[in-house]
Amino acid sequence: MRSYSEITKKAFFRNTAYRSEVWLRIFGNISIVFIQVSIWTALLGTGSLNGINIETMITYSLINTSVSMILMNKVIYVVDDKLKTGNITLDLLKPINYPLLLFWDQLGNVIFQVIFTVVPTILITWFLFGLTFPTNPYFIVAFIISLFLALVISFLIGYLVALVSFWFLTTFALDWMVTALITVFSGSFLPLWFFSDGWKFVAEMLPFQFLGFIPAAIYMEKINIDEIVWIIGKGTMWALMLWFVAQLLWWRAIRRLVIQGG
Repeated sequence: MRSYSEITKKAFFRNTAYRSEVWLRIFGNISIVFIQVSIWTALLGTGSLNGINIETMITYSLINTSVSMILMNKVIYVVDDKLKTGNITLDLLKPINYPLLLFWDQLGNVIFQVIFTVVPTILITWFLFGLTFPTNPYFIVAFIISLFLALVISFLIGYLVALVSFWFLTTFALDWMVTALITVFSGSFLPLWFFSDGWKFVAEMLPFQFLGFIPAAIYMEKINIDEIVWIIGKGTMWALMLWFVAQLLWWRAIRRLVIQGG
């Protein structure tokens, strides 16, 4: 465990080398929230749609944007870069489980983003637009669990895409497709409340809703209490299935890497 904590610490301090980027990310995040708020203000005004008003959408936009900042699907670029440079062999020689090495490395990035990007973005946006908070402790606990699921599921999705690069040596096209699916079905582009019945059914059959919509909906107490356990259980099952597939693909990828190497 100490080795993994050191990996997280190293990843955290590695991010401090790009301090100017923090300000750009905060500005970019606030701009995204401002654009979304402007769009929903124009669409909803002082009214509501399906019981959703502008105050609800302000909070949703902020929470969804904040969650998107801490997702771990960017692990794709880490593996892709190391595979192209050949540095992945150095990681494989270490007496550490490679997937766990990647996860704890990404966790260091997440901690940095939470402290220096998410928190400032929330505070500034709260001051500019206002923000509602959950009142039921049950929803607060469920929200924290949903955030953990978002991290795990996003990591596994990114990791699976990264493993494909062992065969194709590039993940550009697949990464673009997965990013598009996440944008649509995570609720980042449009909350699932406004999906048609057919598309909502599709979204509920995919794991992407746990990368934005589910944490935001739980935070806003827009999910019935008796449904939360089922939803958390469903997210856990997705995480286990993705982990199982990742394990199978990992062992095949290792054999292929050995064959390519000689």
